[in-house]
Order: sequence, then C-alpha cells, then structure tokens
Amino acid sequence: MSINFQDALKAKKLRDFFHETGRIYVVVDATRDEVDVPDFLRGDPALRLVLNARMPQPIYIRDSFIESNFTFSGVAHHCVLPMNCIWAAYQPDLSLDSGLLWDDDIPETVQAMMASISDLEEGEQIVEEESKEDKSRVASTKGKKFGHLRVIK
Repeated sequence: MSINFQDALKAKKLRDFFHETGRIYVVVDATRDEVDVPDFLRGDPALRLVLNARMPQPIYIRDSFIESNFTFSGVAHHCVLPMNCIWAAYQPDLSLDSGLLWDDDIPETVQAMMASISDLEEGEQIVEEESKEDKSRVASTKGKKFGHLRVIK
C-alpha cells in the first residue's frame, strides 16, 4: 500500500485543527462510493459531520481516512471518510473563513453552486451601483422645471 502524501498532509492539518479546537465540522463528499456513511446520508456532496473530543467513542484520523462509530438518530454506524473525499473543516461557532478548505477536492456540483452564488452577488452589486446612480440623477434633477410637461396618469 502506497502513501499519498497530499492525503497525509491533509490528515496532519485536520489532526492539528481538531486537537487545537476540540470540536470541528468536516465536510465530506458523500456522493463518492468509497465514503461509508448511513444510506440516508449518501448523495450529499456537502455532508457535515461533527467531530468532538468529548465523544465517548475514539475518532481515528489516519493518514488516508477518518474512521469512527458515529451515532445518527441514536443508531451507531461505523463510518470511514477517505481524506480525498473531505473538502473542508471548520469550527461550528466561528465563520467559515476560520477553517480549512481544499479546493482540489470540492465536488463539481458544489463548485457550480458557488460560482452561481458568486455571479448572483456580482449582479446584485451592479444593480445596487446602478440604483445609486439613478438616485443621484433624480436628486440632481429635483427642483428643476422641465418646461410645460406634466405627468398624466
């Protein structure tokens, strides 16, 4: 079995982040076949699972995967999360900017959604700027007379 150094580096960063904070969310692409989670969670490209140092069961962060017996609705399930399927980790109480993100592992569907949101935000900024320009034009024309024309409804 060969060692994937990128996965090992990711595992080290996750271990350090987890030990530093004690509680993190890991974001997993559960659409991938090699991810072992309960069937009702399969198919989610952005499945969030909490890792908490206070959990009674051990959580193993290996060089190529995370494994533990997680509980879902009171039922334990042995989960295996390969490192190449984990694409983010963050603290639940802080902003997403304070976490870890691996761009190369983000699923294409999530990348497409992020691009759409980015495009939408850019469009909103353009509309806001145009609205400000329109308001400044209206403000500059207030108090001026436009000849003998009047608005008829």
